[in-house]
Amino acid sequence: MVFKKFATYVVDAIGLTGAPRAAAHFFVYDTLKILAILTAVIFAVTYLRTYFPPEKIRDYLDGKTAFTGYALAALLGIVSPFCSCSTIPIFLGMVGAGIPFGITITFLAVSPMINEAALVVLPGVVGLELTALYAISGITIGMTSGYTLNRLGFDRYVDDFEFGDSGVDIDEPTRRERLEEAYVEAKEIILEIIPYVIVGVGVGALIHGYLPERLVETYLSGQWGVFGAVAVGVPMYTDILGVIPVVESLIGKGLPIGTGLAFMMSVAALSLPQFMILKKVMQKELIAAYAGTLATGILLIGLLFNVVL
Repeated sequence: MVFKKFATYVVDAIGLTGAPRAAAHFFVYDTLKILAILTAVIFAVTYLRTYFPPEKIRDYLDGKTAFTGYALAALLGIVSPFCSCSTIPIFLGMVGAGIPFGITITFLAVSPMINEAALVVLPGVVGLELTALYAISGITIGMTSGYTLNRLGFDRYVDDFEFGDSGVDIDEPTRRERLEEAYVEAKEIILEIIPYVIVGVGVGALIHGYLPERLVETYLSGQWGVFGAVAVGVPMYTDILGVIPVVESLIGKGLPIGTGLAFMMSVAALSLPQFMILKKVMQKELIAAYAGTLATGILLIGLLFNVVL
C-alpha cells in the first residue's frame, strides 16, 4: 500500500531503529490512512446529507412508532455528524418537533458510537466480522436504551425546548449548490476532527512502540479490565476516529477485543461536554439514567465479546 511504503521511506530516511522506528512508522502510516479515508467518505456522505437536512430528518421520523422508528433512528444516527456534541443540535431539533422520546434517545446514543467513516477504518483494526458485530452491538445498545428509558417514563424529565424552522420556503438546491455545500461542510468536519486523529494516532504510536506487552496482559487482560476501560473512557472526550488508533495499538499489545471495543464505545458515546449541553433539554435524573443505561450496555457487550471471542 502506498501509505505503508511512504511511512517506511520516511523512517528509513530519518534512520530510526527499534521502538522509535515502530512508533514513527505507525504514526505516519495511520495518520495518512485515516485522513485519506476521512476525506473520501465524509465528502460523499455530506453530499448525500444535502438531500436530508435536519428538518427533513425530523419530519420523516415524526409519527414513526415501535421497532420501525427505533431502527430508522439508529440508521440515521450512523450517517449523522461525527461526535456526540455535534449530534446534539439535531437531537434538540427532534425533541422540539415532538418526535417520540425513545426514538430521539436511540438517535442520540447511536450517532457518536457508529459512523460511516469509522465503519470503513475499523475493519483494518479488528476485521470485517468484528466491525459488523461492533455496529450491531452499538445499534442494539442505542435501541435498547431508547426503549428502556421510554418504558420507564423518563420522558417526564425532558424540559420544554423550542426549536422551530424559519418558516421560509427555500428553493431546491441545484447539484452544483449541493456539491459546494458538501465541500464546505466536509471541510469543516475534517478540520474539526484532524486534531483528535493526530492526538489519537500519536498516543497509539507511543503505545505501539513503547508499551510492554506484559503490562497489558497483566493489568488489562482480565474481565475487570472491561470495567476499568469504561471507567477511564467515560470522562474522556474525543471523536471515535481519534480513539480507534489507540485501541488498535492496545489490541496489538494483547488487549482483549471486548475490552478494546468497550473502551472505544464509552469514549465516543459518553462525555462530560455532551452532558453539559444536554442540560439544555434534560433534567439531571434523565442524564444520569441515560449515562447509566449506555454504560451498562457497553459493559455487557465488552464482557460478552471477551467470553465468546
